[in-house]
Amino acid sequence: MTKSIFLTFILMTFGIIPSIAASVSEPDATSCAQAYVLNKLRTHVLVFMGITHKQPPILVLLADLLPHLHAVGVTHVALEIASDQQQRINRFLMSGDGLDDIVLHAAIDCRQYRHLFDIFRALAPCARPQVRAVDLPPAAYDAPQDRDQWMADRLTAIFQSRRKAKVLAVMGSLHVLRDLKWPQHTHLDARSIRRRLCDLRPELSVYSIINIVGAAERSCDFGRTFGPLPGRVALDLDERFTGWRLGLTRCIAIAPAEPYELADGVIVY
Repeated sequence: MTKSIFLTFILMTFGIIPSIAASVSEPDATSCAQAYVLNKLRTHVLVFMGITHKQPPILVLLADLLPHLHAVGVTHVALEIASDQQQRINRFLMSGDGLDDIVLHAAIDCRQYRHLFDIFRALAPCARPQVRAVDLPPAAYDAPQDRDQWMADRLTAIFQSRRKAKVLAVMGSLHVLRDLKWPQHTHLDARSIRRRLCDLRPELSVYSIINIVGAAERSCDFGRTFGPLPGRVALDLDERFTGWRLGLTRCIAIAPAEPYELADGVIVY
């Protein structure tokens, strides 16, 4: 499926919403979003999948994606889970015991998220990507290293340990942004995970996708415009979206930025 197919949805901006909605069935839109992610994984060694936590439509897409990751060469799935939970994750994947013992952030923890581990375990070992917990353990929150640097280092370690690694990193959307333009008076290291990672390994081909549930993002131009369409809409971000509001950034004090400066692609539900 080509880029032009995904971007046909942009015709909505010219007032052709009814004809688009009538011509795209829900199954077509859904498969389009799945194919979009898989195509980005074919052409990049790291795809950031930025999610809004505990949103069922996003978790359904993730569940549908997992069985197809091996076919596009994905070797690792990195999750926003404290790295001190790695042994518990490994134990569950090997034995099927202890799923409820895996400690998740309260903002993430829900039955649908834990069900992702059931899907991983059901995959044949030869077709199962390695599942890596890459977040900073809470016991280290007072340490000098912050969460974003910890996660950047853990991702870097994956590529150091396997020369031809290919990674899908599933994290909250604010963690996957391309770069963060903070006001000049900010003195902390406020680089995004992606910026830090690319500073360490500039040769890596990286792509950032954010996921937006239209009904939950009423102040977001993407959710308001594409949310009414059936199924999921997946498209690349570029200069055509100059001036569009990206609702997920409203809660952080970054300097104004265009959507395509913050992410490479978007999926709207």
